[in-house]
Amino acid sequence: MKIEKILEYQKKDFDIIKLERQLENNEDKKIYQSMIGVVKDAQNKSTSLDKEANALIQEYKNLEKTYNENLKSCGVVLNTKLDKISENDLTNVSTVASDLINNMSILEKKLMYLAERVNAILSEFENTKKRYNVAKQKYSAHKTAYEKKQSEIMPEIEKKRQEIKKLESGIDPVYLAKYKQRRADKMYPVLVPLIDKTCGGCRMELPSASLQKLKENGFLECEHCRRIIYFE
Repeated sequence: MKIEKILEYQKKDFDIIKLERQLENNEDKKIYQSMIGVVKDAQNKSTSLDKEANALIQEYKNLEKTYNENLKSCGVVLNTKLDKISENDLTNVSTVASDLINNMSILEKKLMYLAERVNAILSEFENTKKRYNVAKQKYSAHKTAYEKKQSEIMPEIEKKRQEIKKLESGIDPVYLAKYKQRRADKMYPVLVPLIDKTCGGCRMELPSASLQKLKENGFLECEHCRRIIYFE
């Protein structure tokens, strides 16, 4: 196999890698992808607030029921003609009235607490809604910007892919397969020169037997980093 062919292949492939990295590291892409998380968090928060609001509504209904029961009892006490009941009954009425006052006081505190929680939930919901809207706008703007950049770069990538495809017929299929496997593993460069007696990739020194094999065959897989070492 001619070394020039596969090195040319690697050089052109590196042009593709650089373009792919431009897309991968694009700031607009990073921002719009991060906004997906913000939107999901806002949606989850809204669902949580909705459940809490429903629980407060149910608690309010329970308090309302208790309030009406106490109000009914108050009506009974107020309609009692105190001048026509015994002293013992008067004591009972006084006790009931005292309990009703205490109950109403407790209800008042609970209602005040509910009102505070409702206001807090409304405030949280408004803040969540704002975060959601801001995130949605940023997502849309940065996704559009990224897709514009993508539309500019992808034709270049495809053009270069077609160029290296034409070189494949002149490369040993075994080494081409090895190259593509290393490429899929995000290893670059795949082919490295022998530098003195070391691998041009990981800089590990090769034993004498490996050096001799490399000189005879022109190529050798590094036992340490798996790159393909070539002998110039």
